[in-house]
Amino acid sequence: MDQLVSYPPPPRFAAPDPQACSDMKDVRAGVDEIDRLLVALIARRQGYMDAAARIKKSRDTVRDEARIRDVLGKVKAEAQRQGLSWAIAEPVWREMMERCIAYEFEVWDALRRDADRA
Repeated sequence: MDQLVSYPPPPRFAAPDPQACSDMKDVRAGVDEIDRLLVALIARRQGYMDAAARIKKSRDTVRDEARIRDVLGKVKAEAQRQGLSWAIAEPVWREMMERCIAYEFEVWDALRRDADRA
């Protein structure tokens, strides 16, 4: 049986909606606001990479191709639901995942190196 997924309402934005923009000042205010929100969300995602590096016992499990495919499938479905072009979403997520994996390797190594020194 499919589980019903409940999504929180979108945040209330200070900048005008895209369709209400009347000049480039409005457009830039919206882009800047979205960028601030994205930074906060990506920082939180990075926190989960810290947690994964702490939890995973083997360095060989840091890169997980099945999980990469799973994430891309979920992102593609959500992009379609939200009306986000896959031509934008796919390369952004692929690059973000690659950077997150590289970061997780660094943290995984640093945690074990620090533990060896203790």
